[in-house]
Amino acid sequence: MFGTIFKPLFRNKKFIVAFSVFILIVLMGILGPILYPKDPTSFAGKMESPPSKEFPLGTDTYGGDLLAKLLNGIRTSLYIGFLTAVISMVIGLLIGSISAVKGGVVDDILMSFTNIVLTIPNILLAILVATYLKVRSAEVVAILLGVLGWPWFARAIRAQLLSLINREYVYLSRLAGYTDLQLAFEDLIPGIATYALMAFILFINGGILGEAGLSLIGLGPTKGVSLGIILQWAVLMEAVRRGLWWWFIPPGLIIVALTSSLLIVTTTMDEIFNPRLRER
Repeated sequence: MFGTIFKPLFRNKKFIVAFSVFILIVLMGILGPILYPKDPTSFAGKMESPPSKEFPLGTDTYGGDLLAKLLNGIRTSLYIGFLTAVISMVIGLLIGSISAVKGGVVDDILMSFTNIVLTIPNILLAILVATYLKVRSAEVVAILLGVLGWPWFARAIRAQLLSLINREYVYLSRLAGYTDLQLAFEDLIPGIATYALMAFILFINGGILGEAGLSLIGLGPTKGVSLGIILQWAVLMEAVRRGLWWWFIPPGLIIVALTSSLLIVTTTMDEIFNPRLRER
């Protein structure tokens, strides 16, 4: 079934290229630290050394191996992005589906709450909350981004489900005694699976960019290394001004490649699965 659904995607050159770039970066994050098992936080050699055989991406001001930092940073940033997406998806699906299925007062309350959260600038609130946290793990950053990023998805899910809720098979399920949650997760949500998948990819993208943004202003994870933290230290040590290109260009390129590939994947999916765009 999934092969039939996604077969058109793998006939699209844009999707193939973007998806290949994303998978390549994911493999770098998963396999890289295993194949290049060096501690990204320890002193490795001569400070601010340019790329060489010993250090393929050179070292930073503290003598840290930048290739080890990059590979581990990719893993951390992907982990934060994925966890952010899971949290946002769960909250958005629950609120959006319950609101659509229940209707009435429940719908009004949930959508009012959603609208309130939606009007709050989430990145500013994330900065405010992160400022008061002395210790911020990767999980804490992901939770912070995840609980602030779901409102648009909840509204979209509600609208999508309301368009399906009057179908005949839904009436039959009600007659069969389905509970509201069964109705939502067994009959309605599978009908918008491709839209939910696109939203999940966008949430991953948002998590990666959110972590990078927080880290650049010193509010990212306080332990370990991520792509944003590498850039943060490059900025603090004025790597750009001093021409230490091997410090700031690789993580910047990875972030651009990663987020761009995910955006192209979602755009291509929308072009293929959206009937209105398909007709153009």
